Amino acid sequence: MRETELKFAVHGSFAVPSFEQDDSGVAIVEKLPPQDLRATYYDTPDLRLARNGITLRYRSGEEENSGWHLKLPVDGAGGRVRDELYLRGVPRRIPDEAVDLVTAFVRGEKLGPVASLKTRRRRWRLRDDAGTELADVMDDEVSVLEGRRVVARFREVELEGRSVELDRLDRLALVLRNAGAVDSEPIPKAVRALGPRATAPADPSDGHVVSPSGPASEAVKAALVHGVRRLVAHDPRARLGEPEGVHQMRVAARRMRSDLQTFSPLVEAQWAAELTAELKWLADGLGKVRDLDVLEDRLRRSAGDLQADLEPLFASLEEGHRQAREALLQVLRSPRYRELVDKLVGAATGPELTEAASGPCEDVLPGLVKSRWTRLAKGARALSIDDPDEDFHAIRIRAKRARYAAEAVAPALGPDRGARAKRFAKQVAEVQEALGDHQDASVALEVIASVENRGRNHPGYDFAAGRLFERQSHDLQGQRVRFFQLWDELDQKKHRRWMKS
Repeated sequence: MRETELKFAVHGSFAVPSFEQDDSGVAIVEKLPPQDLRATYYDTPDLRLARNGITLRYRSGEEENSGWHLKLPVDGAGGRVRDELYLRGVPRRIPDEAVDLVTAFVRGEKLGPVASLKTRRRRWRLRDDAGTELADVMDDEVSVLEGRRVVARFREVELEGRSVELDRLDRLALVLRNAGAVDSEPIPKAVRALGPRATAPADPSDGHVVSPSGPASEAVKAALVHGVRRLVAHDPRARLGEPEGVHQMRVAARRMRSDLQTFSPLVEAQWAAELTAELKWLADGLGKVRDLDVLEDRLRRSAGDLQADLEPLFASLEEGHRQAREALLQVLRSPRYRELVDKLVGAATGPELTEAASGPCEDVLPGLVKSRWTRLAKGARALSIDDPDEDFHAIRIRAKRARYAAEAVAPALGPDRGARAKRFAKQVAEVQEALGDHQDASVALEVIASVENRGRNHPGYDFAAGRLFERQSHDLQGQRVRFFQLWDELDQKKHRRWMKS
């Protein structure tokens, strides 16, 4: 369940206002029974979950939702939107599912109780004139416990959306602000109770300063930190079967492999080779699921009203996806994966570097991208429209590496040069996208042909499969034309002058 919530600090005499008197769209304020809540929060000794914006707790005192709760942050929401999972289990024994979902953050450290809170909650439900539930207002008096002893107290007001998005919730929040409530940081109660250690940077820290005159080593660290944090952040969603989680983890693994290859003159070869091999192993497991996600979505959109007649094809894809997902979960639950994440955190914190990494970013980094570009240009310039599909796919891989390289160095090149590097990367991304659509169409054609015999006893299958094949063939040819148009624009000297040292 997605939870959208705003938090407010209030003074001792603050009283929840009457929302009906303001232009808030609230017609009914329903007073709900108060609650006495008890919650025990679990984390590692160094608070790895809290530092990543994650909450794991066992809470009692609610009519419907007592039990284990795991809250995961949502990208780009600034902590105000989180996904909340309710998990079955008994007190003091963390459910296996919860342990599984936080694997990438915990990385073998032991989970245990870190905070106990008692909350006296007063509640009001806000409805519009049609009776639709808009939001809940909760006035919480919180006691922080050590054993049975109260060691701290604080009060906060929460406004939690029920059927409204964040922008509408902000409008409702104006009523609270006008009554004297002050916006507070969107941090869980346990984080407030635990203090500064719970708000320390997550591992690996992303505080690296990159600048044109600074050492290239900082650019290496920054790229690895970005990749590791992206990988870890999307791990729970991949385990839950969300396609975007799998996609983002795969991108993170591929980018880190590419970055290690781009920065090869700056990092120790054996150290980088071992990490690259492990990242390939992980990316392969993710890729089998991701490719089937993309393929099925593509074919369903292309099939349109032919889907019913293509049941054998989609049944085959779904079975393949089930098997690939089971294999991926085995990868993510393996000791090898946990060890890899631990190594990646260590690598981002302290990569093994060569002497060349001490040179200034502005002198060292552009040439690394230039070498990626040279390989791409050599292959793309030799390509013709009738070449085999695999030749176009090879250029796609080179384009992806050139794009990743430009994106990795851009932050370290200063405002002007960095902006030109980003524009270059965006143009390469357009070429890569055309080649990606070409590759997807090529794979789709192979899959349609491979399932041909399974549809022999299904009326209408041959005709529908033939039409689907035609559509994919047409798209493949169209993407070839599009590639050459995009390439002619990209392959101009003005777009790569920034690469000169």
